[in-house]
Amino acid sequence: MLILREVPRSGARLSAGVTAAETTVALGVAHTAAGGALPSAGWLLAIAATVYGASLLVLRGRVPVRVAMPALVGLQVVLHAWVVALTAGSGMHAHGSASDPLLGLSWPMLLAHLAAGAVAASAWVLRRRAVVVLLGWSDAPTPQIPHRARVLARAARAMPAGRSARALPARGPPWPLPAAA
Repeated sequence: MLILREVPRSGARLSAGVTAAETTVALGVAHTAAGGALPSAGWLLAIAATVYGASLLVLRGRVPVRVAMPALVGLQVVLHAWVVALTAGSGMHAHGSASDPLLGLSWPMLLAHLAAGAVAASAWVLRRRAVVVLLGWSDAPTPQIPHRARVLARAARAMPAGRSARALPARGPPWPLPAAA
């Protein structure tokens, strides 16, 4: 029985961390641009942790991007609704109202979360493509170096007509061959 095991690439953790940082910054910028206040550091860390976990799954090839991106955006929307519900009336996370169309999100805020999900998806696709390209360079075919015995067999000179290999001496000067006119 043949068992194939895929060893995770060592750079997946670093790439996932960079993707989490990029996506969290994009989410903060988009969130602020959509009229919201920047969430506290704890909520930003929660978002970064979810993006990091999703990035590890995507970059190691366990989950396709077309599944992870909608799940990540949905998780961001749920976390956002949770922040709005927990901080309602305190003024800590002031924007929108409970009458907004989707879980307390206004349309610009929903677009901000979609934009942050698109940043994560594009980072995943570009990082996976970079890995494929780099591995393609290392898997470039090497020139065929012939085996020494095959080279010697091709380099051996042809026997003159009428002589056998046993008749030629193994040592000493070469036998004179008749000159061809």
